[in-house]
Amino acid sequence: MAEGSGSGVLRLLSGQRIVDALFAAHPTRMSRAGIARATGLSKPTVSALVTDMESAGLVRISDESPASGSIGRPAALYELVATSRHSVVADIGATKILVGVADLFGDLVIEREIATGPDACTALESVTAAATDMLVDINGRCHAVCVGVPGIYRPDRDRVEQAFNLPGFENLALGAYLTERFDGRIHVENDVNLATLGELTRMGDELADVDFAAVSVGTGIGLGMVVGGDLYRGGTGSAGELGSLLLSRPESGQTPVTLEDVASAPSIRKRFGQAIEGGHRSGLDASADVPEIFAAAAIGDAAAAAVLNEVAAAMALAMSHLCLIVDPIRVVLGGGVGANPVFVDAVRDHLSRLVAAPPELAASTLGRRAALIGAVSMSLRFIHESLVPEILGDQ
Repeated sequence: MAEGSGSGVLRLLSGQRIVDALFAAHPTRMSRAGIARATGLSKPTVSALVTDMESAGLVRISDESPASGSIGRPAALYELVATSRHSVVADIGATKILVGVADLFGDLVIEREIATGPDACTALESVTAAATDMLVDINGRCHAVCVGVPGIYRPDRDRVEQAFNLPGFENLALGAYLTERFDGRIHVENDVNLATLGELTRMGDELADVDFAAVSVGTGIGLGMVVGGDLYRGGTGSAGELGSLLLSRPESGQTPVTLEDVASAPSIRKRFGQAIEGGHRSGLDASADVPEIFAAAAIGDAAAAAVLNEVAAAMALAMSHLCLIVDPIRVVLGGGVGANPVFVDAVRDHLSRLVAAPPELAASTLGRRAALIGAVSMSLRFIHESLVPEILGDQ
């Protein structure tokens, strides 16, 4: 936010205080006098900067009527223009993609679900086409982009690694691809990390500084951590590979068993079939899906209960290591498996036997949209950082 002159820096700092005050007040509108009181700036300074912001389309006089019965000319009330900035957000999954456009306040004004396609390049082409169409539909312009990917993004190499469920990322310079097609700042992030930011957004300001973890359990298993209000990515950006955690010491000549080998959706289905083959009685077919298995376990189905107990015990063991090392206050379980309340209750029961002071364990309420909401949160950070310099920096 620096400029060459001290007056330029002061102008930007004052403008930022005004914008921050208007964001904090939203949806309440503020008069110039109210802005001056909230920011500590002089009325002439507020008046001059608000006029410049109004000319640039960032601020406008609200249609909200002033209080009746006032004496003299009623004060004009100002608000930020929600449509002055838009961000494109996307969550690329193995089979489905969620794409949306958010306004200045982070409200998703339009979103779509589309097919991922056979590879990463097809997925990116679909995201670009859908986002372009949506921007046209709302007569908006892109100012930031945030895309969630099912792997680890290496910004120094502009490559996505370990995206096992979607081929084609290894030769795709994702950041460069997006930069060529969209204006504004580009950010690529692991989808579980974005889902974690989504959960942080849902918690609200009162819990913004709480250290917590979000575990996604579905086709794969991933972990996102927030420490001091910010994502923790680790030294190489690979933090959170909980699914690769070994559950026991590997014996010589044997393939080690990971958490994903036990508690992912494909593994649960496989183990349920094996439980029936092994003689456990069940009212379900051996090909039953995970929600059916957990529902049956809740009412005492022998095979389903045995599998649930095994899976929950494995997850609780992995989470006990997390608790001993990171000590999160809260752990949110999401994904098709993780958010199931039967699963959450079973994990909570096992975890209470392993950890003296277990964290609060909760099921995600955001569902499939957690990463998309997290992408909105991240893109808004970029927009807020650049907003005032873009509006006032060249004046």
